[in-house]
Amino acid sequence: MTGLLALVLVAVPRAEAQFRFGKFGPIRIYRQGGPVEQVAIFISGDGGWTPGVTEMARELAHDRTLVLGLDIRYLRNALDRSADACVYPAADLEALSHYAQRKLDLPSYHQPVLAGYSGGATLAYAALAQAPPGTFSGALSLAFCLDLLLGRPLCRGEGLSSKQGVKHRLVYVQPVPHLSAPWVVLQGAGDEACAPAATRQFVGRVAGARFIALDSVGHGFARKKHWASALRSTLATFRAGPAARSVSSTPGSAFTGGVAVTDLPLVELPTPGGRTLAVILSGDGGWASIDRHLGEALQDSEVAVVGLNSLQYFWHRRTPDAAAADLARVIRHYLPAWKRDRIALIGYSFGADVLPFLAARLPADVRSRVLLVALLGAGRSADFEFRLSDWLGGGGRGSPVAPEVGRLRGMQVLCFSGRDEEDSVCPDLPPAQAERIPLPGGHHFGGDYAGIARTLLDRMRRSAP
Repeated sequence: MTGLLALVLVAVPRAEAQFRFGKFGPIRIYRQGGPVEQVAIFISGDGGWTPGVTEMARELAHDRTLVLGLDIRYLRNALDRSADACVYPAADLEALSHYAQRKLDLPSYHQPVLAGYSGGATLAYAALAQAPPGTFSGALSLAFCLDLLLGRPLCRGEGLSSKQGVKHRLVYVQPVPHLSAPWVVLQGAGDEACAPAATRQFVGRVAGARFIALDSVGHGFARKKHWASALRSTLATFRAGPAARSVSSTPGSAFTGGVAVTDLPLVELPTPGGRTLAVILSGDGGWASIDRHLGEALQDSEVAVVGLNSLQYFWHRRTPDAAAADLARVIRHYLPAWKRDRIALIGYSFGADVLPFLAARLPADVRSRVLLVALLGAGRSADFEFRLSDWLGGGGRGSPVAPEVGRLRGMQVLCFSGRDEEDSVCPDLPPAQAERIPLPGGHHFGGDYAGIARTLLDRMRRSAP
């Protein structure tokens, strides 16, 4: 493990600590006693981790909020060195959240709030606009500016719009029509660096965003008594919203059907018609990009969908037998609850790795209803718990996937892989065991989720009795 990736806890004043992860430099930890109920990633301004920024971080760390404080200068320098055509800080911030919460041994994973001051406020907005829904629970910007000191263009992601400035190292973010989670801006009425009127106008063009003007506050947020209460009360609103919940489920429905599943992190996409139930095991990002898009595409074609959030479910170690029993419980609940009589099992990435183990262990009465097992982006090995090495680029220590696919005799197995993937199990599977479906691109298949949905629907129709 390199020095950059090693976690080093260092005692600092007021029981705070630090660690290092990847390109972020020192990450400062702020927390009070008691169980953590919320996680916030707080990004400094261009001046780095100043005493003023420290004071903001400490105010955020009230009411059982764990704060991960990062100096924007380290991340910006790493992004500026990127050889990619554009940079995607949303993915870096998500990886930091995964790693830190696993390392700090939180009992469950929390979608983090992105918070930032000045340049960090702008970066928090940009990352939220880039990220798929379900990645972050929202963004809180203090002293928001329309420009960001950055030498590389920002990737669009899920919808961010930005422009390179005439000065090479400036990026100007643009208002987006809507965001996947709440965004709130706290702006000093006396801010002379980032004009409140321009910020108010910008925020007003983003549906659902909120602008809060703070009297007697300038760009530096110098006097805590004028902003601390607003900061803490605003942060609390992110905890109450549906995006901040660890488990997403349609209220009430998980109590019907004879088998309770309220203890599982499920996402429900019901349909009024159709006969097929699709159970999708998400990737390691939780119910986010491809999982969400695929689920919605199937729902539009009258396939009812239940998504299992793998990030939540496998946060603690599961055995294949126990996970298979939970999958059977989900199926036995939703078949009668939603009046379905056949099943499609679908997994993406981490979910695809573990799915053959689960499908092979289903009881006969459930297995007999399975139309197909679809593996999207499955690797050659599977683990049943998220480990720190998963976010340090050191996977591959789990159980081999191919032998478990061989146990799925009598089931139609589809194996989708990107032609640019290097660790796909699909080429290892003989045609008698699986239909191999290579697609353009890498692990995200070039974003052609609608095409994957069409293929799945076609195979479901062919297999239906």
